[in-house]
Amino acid sequence: MSRLSLLFTGVGAIIGSGWLFGALYASQIAGPAAILSWVIGGIMVMIIGLVYAELGVMFPVSGGIIRFPHYAFGSFASFSAGWTSWLAAAAVTPIEVLATTQYADPYLPWLMDSRDGVFVLTGPGLAVAIALMFVYSLVNLMGVKLFARMNNVLVWWKIGVIALVVVAFAVLAFRPGNLAEFGGFAPSGFGAVFAAIPAAGVAFAYLGFRNGIEFAGETGQPATQRAVRDHRVDSDHRGHLCAAAGRVHHRGAG
Repeated sequence: MSRLSLLFTGVGAIIGSGWLFGALYASQIAGPAAILSWVIGGIMVMIIGLVYAELGVMFPVSGGIIRFPHYAFGSFASFSAGWTSWLAAAAVTPIEVLATTQYADPYLPWLMDSRDGVFVLTGPGLAVAIALMFVYSLVNLMGVKLFARMNNVLVWWKIGVIALVVVAFAVLAFRPGNLAEFGGFAPSGFGAVFAAIPAAGVAFAYLGFRNGIEFAGETGQPATQRAVRDHRVDSDHRGHLCAAAGRVHHRGAG
């Protein structure tokens, strides 16, 4: 995988199904103040991301989310984190299938029915969902190179669509008054700003950055990645990090 492909694994996950539904649900919870939910959530995840970026170039291995706890805290921590991550990953494909059918429903109304305000798959919709599960799972099983190539194309398409939507809304439908009308900027109070971060999927969308760490070992230039990191971080800081991880692992082994 090239650096661009590695970057796009994270970008593609962040602007997956979560970015549109997250914007909708966050606005329903916090109103216009949902803008702050995205800013605060972004800062929180960025702090976590900087830590993983440091570790990712120090230890360019696949499955870094699992391997790093093993290096620092031992097998039990890695085992627990591994099962948690596996369960989370197993839920991603069904979530993407659900998002696809929900997006398509206004154009293909036979996919879903609304029952008491909840959208439920019809018989044909269920068949389509099963077929999508097969296709999405097949893409993940066909190898890293093919996945990276397909993902690169999809991410460029996503970026283009987002840019088009932003420009179209800014030119045709942007009304600054909407930020203060209908109950004010924060109609449900500023507590709702923080509630929207986990409840509306803001954190879920941002956490897609981890894919770049998961695929770090698949890059064709791990040594170069490490050299770039060495240029950025002084040797004393690097030594302190390695020594701290070593002491924790030594205590866990003892």
